[in-house]
Amino acid sequence: MVLDRIERASLYYGLGPRFQTALEWLAQIDPDTLVPGQRVSIDGENVYATRFDVETKPASNAQLEGHQNYADIQFLVSGEEALGYTAADSAVVPAADYDATKDIQFFTAQWDTLTISPGTFYIVWPQDLHAPRLAYNGVKPVRVIVAKVKLD
Repeated sequence: MVLDRIERASLYYGLGPRFQTALEWLAQIDPDTLVPGQRVSIDGENVYATRFDVETKPASNAQLEGHQNYADIQFLVSGEEALGYTAADSAVVPAADYDATKDIQFFTAQWDTLTISPGTFYIVWPQDLHAPRLAYNGVKPVRVIVAKVKLD
């Protein structure tokens, strides 16, 4: 997992050209030009993004999720949230079968919680199970852009 400020995104261009494409796009996009919920193609199926304007949720209503074919780059534009995180290991129990169409699987496990502030992005790979948009100091609205980066 990577957690950093968007102004330092260039430090992670070495992760590969798809990550560079996604990070450059996130650093320069005006979120107000994006329609909430609408998928935006940045590089076809290799890199795409969606803006979400949602409310955070209590940890009791959240599940860890993981992906197999794409890495997430989640960029918090506004609001504040907490992030549940744990690395996939033998203590993690699948809560549902893998959905290949949506590239997602849910899990049950203990997690650590990180606070995410506006201007922060994080990258999670398949071994990084995460519970995004957890309430921090109460349920509040957040604006997040999630870029999906296809893994080879």
